[in-house]
Amino acid sequence: MNANFLEIKDLNVNYSSDEEKVYAVNGVTFSLEKGKTLGLVGETGAGKTTIAKTILQILPENAEVTAGEVILDGKDLLKASEKELLKIRGDKIAMIFQDPMTALNPIMAVGDQITEVVRLHNNFSEDKAKERTLEMLEMVGIPAVRYVEYPHQFSGGMKQRVVIAMALACNPELLLADEPTTALDVTIQAQVLDMINSLKEKFNTAMILITHDLGVVAETCDNVAVIYAGEIVEYGSKRQIFKDHRHPYTEGLFGSIPKLDDESRKLSPIPGLPPDPTNLPTGCKFSPRCPYATDRCKEEHPDLSDRGEGHLCRCFRD
Repeated sequence: MNANFLEIKDLNVNYSSDEEKVYAVNGVTFSLEKGKTLGLVGETGAGKTTIAKTILQILPENAEVTAGEVILDGKDLLKASEKELLKIRGDKIAMIFQDPMTALNPIMAVGDQITEVVRLHNNFSEDKAKERTLEMLEMVGIPAVRYVEYPHQFSGGMKQRVVIAMALACNPELLLADEPTTALDVTIQAQVLDMINSLKEKFNTAMILITHDLGVVAETCDNVAVIYAGEIVEYGSKRQIFKDHRHPYTEGLFGSIPKLDDESRKLSPIPGLPPDPTNLPTGCKFSPRCPYATDRCKEEHPDLSDRGEGHLCRCFRD
């Protein structure tokens, strides 16, 4: 049997905007086993959230999946009906959204919102569903007495905890976490990551973690995919990416991290900006910012090649 619970094959997603096409995701392929966590790392606009929304099938109307497959537990979600997707969302797949402000209903008590999710996907009585909701609120550090309060009565960080509780309430088999700890202080961030890891181990949950924070990746992920301009430029185990990264973009990401033992006054950011997604460069998409770029890089598009033991890199350098 295939050990992969999720398989993304040659996924391409475009957005239509003012008669222009935004090439958001370009030929992305990866797989994920039950109980494993894959980190998607890259700058804003690289296509990470679009990949997650495509899996959950909640893309906006101006988006189009032009090619590819999203196979979850043997079923291609791109061919699933809306009725089938309603059963899958929240039950098999749940998502922690980056912005809790837009993920919650402002005129509904937060406890009722979580209870609604629990009852929708479980054959629970109202009392049992409420009991589960109170348990989830306590689990994410929110006192049960706040069940009856509304989103406007919570801080940004507390709203994020409510969203996390909602996502985890039905013990999903696949968790899509889009910057789940961005709005949280360091202490609560550590607690939430511990909680998510505990859930993953207890229920053998697969997780895709979208983040800019390589520290969070180090704490949470088994494998890492580095995304640039809508494609994977490097993929490998956490150890391979942290100890033996090969792509110049990955090198730049690590070079941008401040180091306690470095006395230099300035960081070493990656020069330039990500490319315009409506007009991507010919050849290697990172070549305009790459210190090692050659004429070949500017003309030919490199394949994702195996550098040994499943460590993949999209670069002409050895």
